[in-house]
Amino acid sequence: MFATFVTLALISFAIAGLRDLARQDGAKIIAAMRGQSWAAEPRPARPAVIRITSTFTESGPAWQPELRAAA
Repeated sequence: MFATFVTLALISFAIAGLRDLARQDGAKIIAAMRGQSWAAEPRPARPAVIRITSTFTESGPAWQPELRAAA
């Protein structure tokens, strides 16, 4: 009885894993079985947002020159 319960639990766990895999990557799997490249298909591209922040200040070096020479 216990072995039957464990076997059914493992089978249901495997089926749940396969179901999640098919849900996430089903299109890729079907395209691969047909011999098509899923990655080569055009997909809508999102615009890239590039933000540039400058942390450089022209107030001079953060260290004292005489301490740098001593090192």
